[in-house]
Amino acid sequence: MARLARLRAAAAGPWPPRLLLALALLTLTFCALLRPSFLETRGDESTYVAMAESLVRDADLTFDERDLERARAAPAGPPALILQRAAAGVAFSKPVLYPLWCAPFVALFGSWWGMLVANGVALVAAFALARAALVARFGALAGEWVLATFAGAGALPAFAGWRMTEALQLALALAAVALTLLPTGEGRGLARAGAPLAGGLAAGLLVSLREPNALVAAALVAALWLGGRRRAASRVALGAVAGYLLALALTWGLAGAPNPYKAPRSTFDATTGYPAGAAGAAAAARFERDEALATSSLDASPDAFDARRSAYAALYFLVGRHSGLLFYFPGVAVLLAAALARPRGPALAALGGVAALALFYLIWLPGNYFGGETFLANRYALAALPLALGALATPPRRWLLALAWMVAAAAGASALLSIVRVVPLDPTIHSHVHAGLFRQLPYESTASHLEGRRDRYWSGDFLRFVDPFALADEASFRLASPLPPAEVEVATSWPAERLRFVAATSGPRATLVVSDWRSRRRYEIPEGGGVVEIEPAPAWRLHPFWWSAEKLYRARLLRFDLESPEEVPVEARLRYLGRHEPPTGFAREVEGVALPQRATAGGSTLVSLRVVNRGDFAWSSGGVLPVRLGWRIEPV
Repeated sequence: MARLARLRAAAAGPWPPRLLLALALLTLTFCALLRPSFLETRGDESTYVAMAESLVRDADLTFDERDLERARAAPAGPPALILQRAAAGVAFSKPVLYPLWCAPFVALFGSWWGMLVANGVALVAAFALARAALVARFGALAGEWVLATFAGAGALPAFAGWRMTEALQLALALAAVALTLLPTGEGRGLARAGAPLAGGLAAGLLVSLREPNALVAAALVAALWLGGRRRAASRVALGAVAGYLLALALTWGLAGAPNPYKAPRSTFDATTGYPAGAAGAAAAARFERDEALATSSLDASPDAFDARRSAYAALYFLVGRHSGLLFYFPGVAVLLAAALARPRGPALAALGGVAALALFYLIWLPGNYFGGETFLANRYALAALPLALGALATPPRRWLLALAWMVAAAAGASALLSIVRVVPLDPTIHSHVHAGLFRQLPYESTASHLEGRRDRYWSGDFLRFVDPFALADEASFRLASPLPPAEVEVATSWPAERLRFVAATSGPRATLVVSDWRSRRRYEIPEGGGVVEIEPAPAWRLHPFWWSAEKLYRARLLRFDLESPEEVPVEARLRYLGRHEPPTGFAREVEGVALPQRATAGGSTLVSLRVVNRGDFAWSSGGVLPVRLGWRIEPV
């Protein structure tokens, strides 16, 4: 009985949530270490790493010969750097707050690990602050469960692995919520008079990292105002303005422009050259060409609002394979659901901040709402997620927290299984989506960029190979029976009741198995190859794609598998015809071949010949079935 009582006491203490959180962190760390991409810079990481190194070694953020030498000496080759032209010359063009934060850690641990340590320190400090506030508000046990579920039931800690602003944004937002919305008392602990001002300062610095985060700062002020804490609301607003102006002053002083996204800026790499050194003038000419600039042009209203496309983006925002909030952040999702169950003024303001920031990106950037091809989940929405903690009036019910952990466990196991299985085939950051739960989620058909994609425009249609299990060549793709089924997104501007492929196999009696949301169908590939005509399910995605804002396309996700008798390995090559009728016959006649009697090894020989098309199919190098000329000389 005494042992049972001790077990019950341990279960009622803080150790279960802490253990779950530790297990989640261990799983994420293991997944990261398995990926080759963890040891490489991705996207804008190269620019931030170079900025931190410039601060440590040169004490500035201008781009000059010293930075050029470091870029040329980079282990993976000269990186892509985003630079701007300002009054003081050429400078790095990213928010300066993050490299300033990382600089001391880079000086101690080097640029590679130093930035990861900086991310970890920022997040640990913010979570410690949030824990103190949650424990004071809900009690020790409930506070521990809420914090552990928010932090561990999902992919939030994974953002510490990127050498970019995401971890710092999350830390600043969490600190701002802990200092403003969570305190309930007056004059002690986190409820002291200076806390709202400090929270506002954190919110202002947050806005400087990405200006749409002003919606988060506005939600903090609105929640306090609606809750009757108007003096605190005024202090938060004052602190936010001060924090933002401080960041602007630092940016101006170090980079020569108050807002890096509005300055003339462009991307430079080994191909373009860099605007420094002997050849710098030629590279700097990119600042004079509008097509080379990456200056932000977001206005108060979207350039081309498309309700249909935004609606699809919203669907993928919630349940998408690479971005679904319900599966990447189930802990946040249950906290939002718990807050909505008991709506009140301050809670609605906080929840409105989450919705406002999400809708901003879904309307302005519906083709890139999740934040770029090299990221998982919705990194643009990270700054709003801590508002879910501030919206809670009471701790969520324990079964709701358990639901979040079960979804997180399924997602984590799926990611781990996928990464272990496909790392040799897919070294990208999206190697976690090829198995289990993620494989069943809908694919982002609104996204113009996803890492690892292979896009083809064949027969007037768009095909995207969304996994590494099909080898896409210039005019065809290959399948192999030992590999898992390959998924291909097909977008057509016509109904696509039937799709035609020309198939050839490396062995006899191969069967092509095609699956979609409706059914699974089998097609025997003719001996020696032939035409395979498949009947896809009706498209349930109908919207404009990124290359055509006017025309509606029907998007389908087809899964291709290859089977052979007795599991004998076999390969098949497929060429997409779409709606085009296959030719009924090929025939050619070679005239006027006059080969020389001898040839010199390593030399060249001029041969004249004439090839005549005797079939009923028009030859064209750019047609549905391109015709190419080839020959072979065999020694006798």
